Amino acid sequence: MNKEEFDALMLKIESSIGASMDTKLKDAFREVNPEVLKAISDNSVELKKTVKNLEASNGSLVEAQKSQGAVIESLTSKLNSANENKNVSFKAQVTELLIANKEKLVAMKNGDSKTNIRMTMKAVGNMTLAGSTTGQLPQAEREAGITRIVRRNPFILELVNVGTISSNLWEWVQQANAEGAPAMTAEGAAKAQIDFELVLASAAVRKVTAYIKVSKEMLDDIPLMESEINQELAERINLTIDAQLLSGDGTGQNLTGILANATAFTPGSFATGQVNEVVTPINADVLRVAINQISVALFQANYIVMNPSDVTAMDLAKGSDGHYILPPFSTNANTVVKGIPVIANTGVTEGDYLVGDFSKAGVRFREGLSFDVGYENDDFTKNFVTILAEARLVQRVKSNHYPAFVKGDFAVDKAAIAKA
Repeated sequence: MNKEEFDALMLKIESSIGASMDTKLKDAFREVNPEVLKAISDNSVELKKTVKNLEASNGSLVEAQKSQGAVIESLTSKLNSANENKNVSFKAQVTELLIANKEKLVAMKNGDSKTNIRMTMKAVGNMTLAGSTTGQLPQAEREAGITRIVRRNPFILELVNVGTISSNLWEWVQQANAEGAPAMTAEGAAKAQIDFELVLASAAVRKVTAYIKVSKEMLDDIPLMESEINQELAERINLTIDAQLLSGDGTGQNLTGILANATAFTPGSFATGQVNEVVTPINADVLRVAINQISVALFQANYIVMNPSDVTAMDLAKGSDGHYILPPFSTNANTVVKGIPVIANTGVTEGDYLVGDFSKAGVRFREGLSFDVGYENDDFTKNFVTILAEARLVQRVKSNHYPAFVKGDFAVDKAAIAKA
């Protein structure tokens, strides 16, 4: 069979499939032609010799043609079946079949009427991970480390005086009950007398602790688990210390926090009905009056602490013409009132505020944050380990310095200074 005869054969198969054959399938079929030609090209010499032999033997040629016709009909039938299933990869299967049966094709061309080719078209199914049972399955990628619970940052220790102490009691002496006053005195007249008392005051060291009990297997098998536990203990204890320094009530083992000693907001001449009452006051007005209260008490306020929501509300306050009263989008890192930075922290209750000279609050550590590891009761036989963290400290605000801090409630204090 020469190239013209083979092309005619392929054209016959294609035309037998009909107009219903989609374009992709036709294109795939045409692409097969070069593959088939290549499969039989190696035996072109033998084919030519066979043609001559067949011409010499009409009977054998007829039988060979009948056999080829049967193959053509079989191919046509299979192709029609393949066209009914659009998922069948025609090109791949026909190419594989003809290349695999190259010797049989040559034999058929040589007149072997007993040789035939069986073609089975397989439908191509969709592949999914769920249906796959062979090969390397994809593996999950786990991010290193542990995602920690988000907690607020401690802040009071950054504002107050911090040091160490070598005893379990912090004592100091302060003046109290001053009497008399100096006076301008004439020659020979009695001089003015003054006096005061010295009072011993003290604050006791308190301890804050926490522990975690964990199995030895967990420490061994989870990377950096001990470090993670230490970090958790440190964070939780530091937050407890921060809360105590701000709002501890001094009862039991609690520290006496700054709020317990701070003075209440007193508007003075800015009170409603007074000469300096405020027209339509906002939060910033309340803070400004509180700063004045501290200044009148002869202290210098250096920080304002508020809840973040109150800071934002103050930043966004606008005048009647729509302008921002405190420019909230400036380059300053913090909101400021009268040059005093505002510290925003969720440790302060929304609606409350504290203004003060924080240099007048002191904290002393008897023992900084430390960690101990040991066994408790029958922990050793059960492979449990106890990790303990603790710190010992004391805080004080001297009673003579109470006026250095002013606390209040925005809603109440705005009403207290509003012009009637």
